Order: sequence, then C-alpha cells, then structure tokens
Amino acid sequence: LWSPSFHKQVLTHITSTGKLHNLGGRMRCAREGLNCTLTGPKSGVLSWIASLKTLDPIFQTTDFKLTHSLPAGQSFPKLNCFKVDEIVNYGLAGERAPDIGNTAVHLQPKEYADKMKEKDTVIIDVRNYYESQIGSFSPPPNGAVLIDPKMRKSTEFPAWLDMEETKKRLKGKQVLMYCTGGVRCERAGALLREK
Repeated sequence: LWSPSFHKQVLTHITSTGKLHNLGGRMRCAREGLNCTLTGPKSGVLSWIASLKTLDPIFQTTDFKLTHSLPAGQSFPKLNCFKVDEIVNYGLAGERAPDIGNTAVHLQPKEYADKMKEKDTVIIDVRNYYESQIGSFSPPPNGAVLIDPKMRKSTEFPAWLDMEETKKRLKGKQVLMYCTGGVRCERAGALLREK
C-alpha cells in the first residue's frame, strides 16, 4: 500500500498529467493502486504511462492494456479522477482488503483454453450481471463448469463467496476467473485465496 501522503501525490500526478496530455475517462486512485479507463491521443496516453513509470517503480512491471485506433465518437469527453478506498469496491478497504500481492496465477490465452477442458474446474465470471449478459465463455462439454454470480455490483462478490452453496460448488475445484480488464480478477483472486 502507498502511504497516505504518496497516495495524495499519485492522485495529483495522474490528474495533472492526464489533463496535460488531453486524456478523457475515469481514474480510480486507491492506496493499493490505480484502475483507469482512458482515451486520448496515442502520444498522450503513452506519455502519461511513461510519467507513471518514473513516479513509482511498480509501474515498470504494470500490464497496461492499450487499444489503438478507437473510433472518434467513442472517446471520453472529459477526465474524472476519484480518490477511493479500493480500486474495485468490495467494501473491504484498509486492513480488511485482500492482499493484492497474493492474487491468482495469470494464464496466457492458450493455457486458459486448455484449463477450461479439465474436469473438476469451475470458471467464475467476476463481471457485473449486465456485462455477463453481453457474452460469456462457453466451456467445452465434459470440461469446466461456468458459474455466474449474477452480481449487480462488486460489493456483492465477498458475500457470494461466503454463501454455503458457493463454498460447496468451489470445494476441491480448480478455479478460473475472467473479467473485462483484469483488475477485478486480481482482487477476486486475492480474496478467494484468503478464504
């Protein structure tokens, strides 16, 4: 976790450099890190990332997910920066927050596809319900079982994990997860490992 004073410094930095580089979108800044969805000129986004890498060494190894050539009408019109207690709101801020350094193993697409074929495997969709309705993974027959917690918001995930039915479905199983950008899986994986 960043210290409270460094957290404040990071928030100031991402806001000022985001504006400087004409970025739009949403930045969530917690003591545990950042969760940002941004649009802007390619050079501006890359310069903003470079500035983060000089701000804190943790960003040297961060996996920034970039999409190039976004249609003009899909850019965010303004930049919103929020100081938050958690990068994914589970209602577990501060000392109650799972250690994100103890998250799940990251898999490459081929590895994930191979794991989906294995018996005694479950796949948890950790996206919100409306995102799940757009589409989901379809495990092969006789392979993994897909579980959709049908969460309306992220704060429902810890309670879902604590349900007896959920515990029974996960007991003795290999657990795979997926989300949209990765940060929800990071948090969910750390929380599952704690439990």
